[in-house]
Amino acid sequence: MLVKPNFDFEKYVTNQIEKPLSFCWILEHSDSIIGCLFIYYYDEAPPANIPEYLIQQHHIENPFQSRRVGSVLGMYVQPEHRKSEAIQMLAKAAIAHAKTMKVSDIDLLIAADQSGMQAMLQRAGFTKAAVQYTRHYDIATDVELPSLHPPHPELPDVELPAPRAIPLRHPQTNELLRDSQGEPVFLMPLVDDKGELLKSSSGQPIYPELLLDPATNSWVIDEEDKLVTCPILRDENGLIVENQDIVQFDRPAYQIIDGKPGLMQDESGNYVFCDVERDKQGKIVKSPDGFPVFKQPKIWQN
Repeated sequence: MLVKPNFDFEKYVTNQIEKPLSFCWILEHSDSIIGCLFIYYYDEAPPANIPEYLIQQHHIENPFQSRRVGSVLGMYVQPEHRKSEAIQMLAKAAIAHAKTMKVSDIDLLIAADQSGMQAMLQRAGFTKAAVQYTRHYDIATDVELPSLHPPHPELPDVELPAPRAIPLRHPQTNELLRDSQGEPVFLMPLVDDKGELLKSSSGQPIYPELLLDPATNSWVIDEEDKLVTCPILRDENGLIVENQDIVQFDRPAYQIIDGKPGLMQDESGNYVFCDVERDKQGKIVKSPDGFPVFKQPKIWQN
């Protein structure tokens, strides 16, 4: 793998360490930084609060058991300091931290010619999981290349109501979702009271989380032909709550209707959402994985 010419590594490193599940250890000698090690964490299982149809899609596309992974993004030590003791200091610090994060696996990609690093990892209890082979091809830059991106379904010629509007498709049939008048339904990014786009901590527009009806496995559209969405979750300071770079929303409340779970509605027909648990200071109570905890029970009998 070749580094891009004139790549902005300072911006790249800054972006990495600003992520909530990325960590960097630095190695110092005589008040100078002589090395560093980057590691990031991820859970191969889908978050518990994503829509059910996305969870089902995940199960279809992933035949392997999910792991909690600590993955090494990169390590560097200046050549004159590349001694076993120095490298082990970085490695032991990262491994100790990975244990506190309750990972099930630590993944590393080591170059074939780094025999010393491979020997150190084997002494530390790591095993060789695979051997990767690669062959490089020089391809012409002045010819049309076949696309290697997965195909997306063709959209009919529809006029977008706003530049960032997304035409919706039915989660089961993949057909364009239409309202009672036969018009396409669009997902619109959220805006504040001034009409300005709400953005996540990474600077991306925030799209609402749609309410999914478990009885029909389809998105809910109200009597005014509008999509019903889950309210965005805010903390005690009014700030948008995120976890693992994912904006959090209130969870819908359920009730048992004729022996099957259904969305709960109040006497006025409004959909009911669960309150989030808060401590005495008004701060949101979170699970060990960092997700907000909502008040139980969620399912009522009817």
